Amino acid sequence: MDESRDLTVSTALHEALAVSMTARSSLVRTDSRLDDLLRRVRNEYLEMPGLRLTLGQAQRLWQLRRTECEALLEALVDSGFLDRTSGGAFVRAGSGRTGA
Repeated sequence: MDESRDLTVSTALHEALAVSMTARSSLVRTDSRLDDLLRRVRNEYLEMPGLRLTLGQAQRLWQLRRTECEALLEALVDSGFLDRTSGGAFVRAGSGRTGA
């Protein structure tokens, strides 16, 4: 993935999570923590090409609040890195697994 796409995903993620995280000042994540989380999620999908996670599974895997996890996954969908299946699971874009 090129740098401009990384920046777009990172910017979208930061904006999407801002309201959720600033509402709880003790839980505000730093920009570097957000970047680390974004990198971790992308790496999980890159390392396991068949990875297919529901929102609940992703929440548990990355230990996020529902709103944070939704924002993270939607930012990755919006950037074109992930697709959402008709059944609601999140898969890597172009994996051919966007059916049920």
